[in-house]
Amino acid sequence: MQGRDLARHYTARVLPPDQSDELVIATPERVAFQYEIAGIGSRFLAQFVDMLVVFAIGFVISIGALALGLIFQSVQVGVLFGLILGFILVAGYFLISEATLAGQTLGKRLMRLRVVGDQGQPMTLGQAATRNLIRIVDFLPFAYGIGIITLFINGRGKRLGDFAAGTLVVRDRQRVSLYDLSSSASGPAPAATASGATPAPAPSIWATGQPGEVPAASPVPAAPVQPAGVDQALRRLIVAYAARREELPLPRREQLAQSAEPALRRALPAVVAASGPLAALDQLAEREGISPFRPVHRDARRAMALGVVTLVFFWMPPVAIPAGIVSLVLARKGLRTIRRDPSRFQGEEPAQNGRVLAFIGLSISSVLLLLFVLSLIFRSA
Repeated sequence: MQGRDLARHYTARVLPPDQSDELVIATPERVAFQYEIAGIGSRFLAQFVDMLVVFAIGFVISIGALALGLIFQSVQVGVLFGLILGFILVAGYFLISEATLAGQTLGKRLMRLRVVGDQGQPMTLGQAATRNLIRIVDFLPFAYGIGIITLFINGRGKRLGDFAAGTLVVRDRQRVSLYDLSSSASGPAPAATASGATPAPAPSIWATGQPGEVPAASPVPAAPVQPAGVDQALRRLIVAYAARREELPLPRREQLAQSAEPALRRALPAVVAASGPLAALDQLAEREGISPFRPVHRDARRAMALGVVTLVFFWMPPVAIPAGIVSLVLARKGLRTIRRDPSRFQGEEPAQNGRVLAFIGLSISSVLLLLFVLSLIFRSA
């Protein structure tokens, strides 16, 4: 079972039947197991706040451009100054905010929203750039028309920019820090009650049933068997780490293992003593069924890149149409290879996203090309 399938497997045991508004993720800095996907209402309010900020800054730029034009006694200088700074403002506000504020703009911070990767990892600079580059297409024909339609169709709160960048907007709640996790993992055992009996453990997140329901005493048959020394806090770390191990660099993996070394030492004392806490954490993760590292197939990466090119340059059919066709071909080849040999490659989601972006870009570009040809025909007639 791969990392994503494992996360879905455990999500099905935690969440109600309707899972469209929940996301199970894990990040190196803070392990979070459920994020609520941001709804269109909260995203609209966040966007409204951001547009107010942009308009306020734009108003200041307009005054500066007017003053500069009066100083140089040239309308052209003022207009040029205003256009350049206005373009930088519109293009750079969302990109710089999301890249420097860990996936948040001022509006998103006010509404407690955050942009994260599809697997819950912190958004990278490349993802922020891609996401905000496609914002131009999402805004078409006006007032985020294409973006809103895409949000409703896919059911996961993704606009085209999110598909291209591999991101998702979630509610910034229910975080668990490494300090809290390691403290709870290495904390003392529960004290006995006055009657001498040890109190019953808290309801396990691995139990079946609806949230809030007391789990049955029998273990879940489908859950992986772990050593007796693995408590619930450590088990959360193991599953979260297992689902993200392929993408974590070695220093982050060592940091996670060090944070829970006391609990790992109780679970696998011989492994920790011989090879260190990271070896013990890897061994426990392998018992969850996670395969070794699998690189993203190169055809999936290329299909994704060409899909972005197709959508961005839809207004240039000589560029968009060839790029879209090649993207569709590469996506098909990549998906076929990944599904035939899933133990060696990953990247099904980038290939599918690239195919979607290429199809949309091809459709728009083909319509524009058709209208251009018809206009030539009617003009000559």
